[in-house]
Amino acid sequence: MDQSWLIIGIAIVIVLLAVVFLTRKKKRTNKDNTLVTLGMVFVVLGIIFGDDRLLGYSFIGVGVLLSIISAIRRRNET
Repeated sequence: MDQSWLIIGIAIVIVLLAVVFLTRKKKRTNKDNTLVTLGMVFVVLGIIFGDDRLLGYSFIGVGVLLSIISAIRRRNET
């Protein structure tokens, strides 16, 4: 039963990401939005896989690291 909820959760995240990518406007000048999006996906995966601490914290750490890299890039561009 727990695996079915996990599969349903991952499927919902994939569908939401597909909707966001398909409905966004094409005229975006900020190129590092993909890093922020990818970072948020990793944080959500870390929350989903929170039962296994090593895997969950690793996903959260990668997500936070990607968000920090994106913020540093954005600061240096201006």
